Amino acid sequence: MSPSGDVSSGESLTLQAVAERVGGRLRGPASLSVSGVAPLDQAGPGQLAFFASKRYAKHLGVSRASAYLVGADLEEILDAGSPRVVVDAPHEALRVLLTHFHPEVPRRADVHPTVVMGRGVRLGEGVRIEPYAVLGEGVTIGDGTHVGAHCVLGAHTSVGPRTVLHPHVVTYARSVIGSDVILHAGARIGSDGFGYTTVQGTHRKMPQVGRAVIEDGVEIGANSTIDRGSLGDTVVGRGAKIDNLVQIAHNVRVGAATMIAALVGIAGSTRIGSGAWLGGRACAANHLEIGDGARVTFGSTVLRDVPAQETVSGYPARPHREQLRTQALAGRLPRLAERVGRLEAAVASLEAK
Repeated sequence: MSPSGDVSSGESLTLQAVAERVGGRLRGPASLSVSGVAPLDQAGPGQLAFFASKRYAKHLGVSRASAYLVGADLEEILDAGSPRVVVDAPHEALRVLLTHFHPEVPRRADVHPTVVMGRGVRLGEGVRIEPYAVLGEGVTIGDGTHVGAHCVLGAHTSVGPRTVLHPHVVTYARSVIGSDVILHAGARIGSDGFGYTTVQGTHRKMPQVGRAVIEDGVEIGANSTIDRGSLGDTVVGRGAKIDNLVQIAHNVRVGAATMIAALVGIAGSTRIGSGAWLGGRACAANHLEIGDGARVTFGSTVLRDVPAQETVSGYPARPHREQLRTQALAGRLPRLAERVGRLEAAVASLEAK
């Protein structure tokens, strides 16, 4: 076990091999061997320390790493004699090395005897289903898919190949999960949307008859919820990445490759374009359009459409530069109030004379 408490299961690499794998520039002994990568303040002998942000330079004095994986813009901060591999894209290089040092453990195909399966369930080749999972009538599971313990898949749910459902995932009836999808523990797919109509003072539930469709390559974080459509479908587009504790309401459409951080809430029928980005705790009202490549910053509330490629912030969300100017003016208010007070006093004095 490394000093950081991490365990590397991949083979050790020389610095020369590291540089070749990540397309980096080697500074130091080519034969020096490392067995893993760790944070700058936790890396110990035999490890690479990851150094990609100047804010962590304060930890250089306590680092016991054998070598450094460092961004090109930070190389000069290191001591001249420190072995290093210098890269232009440190996070991409880190991904390559983590994949090597922490390879995926192959999952053995198996259906546990405690699994409950309804009529007409169809399983592809190489499927693994862990204890106490429940598969409703007509569920289909693609080749090589892994269903974790205590998952519940509603009737006629379809799950594509090579998908991973971690423990306690629930899909409601007729949900569609694509291939190469990852659903983390506790994710809920296809639950009813928040739809009611008021009749003589009583809230009456509006039937939710659409589906939740999760396209290929999507990853959804722990305890996030994707409501089914009320009439049409709720759709999370190909390659979108959704963090933990996110709420996607009925009839929302999330475009391909969009990133949504933790605690975001998207109200019903809002459309989010491709390649958009929503920061943590942001939210959007219903029936809005957030364009391709738009950026909604942390904690912002979107109450009107956001054009493509626009960055918005604040409450209510407005163009980010405009929001910054507003905040700057707000910071001047105490001085302006004091100045107005002096002017009022001077005017009152003149009137008294």
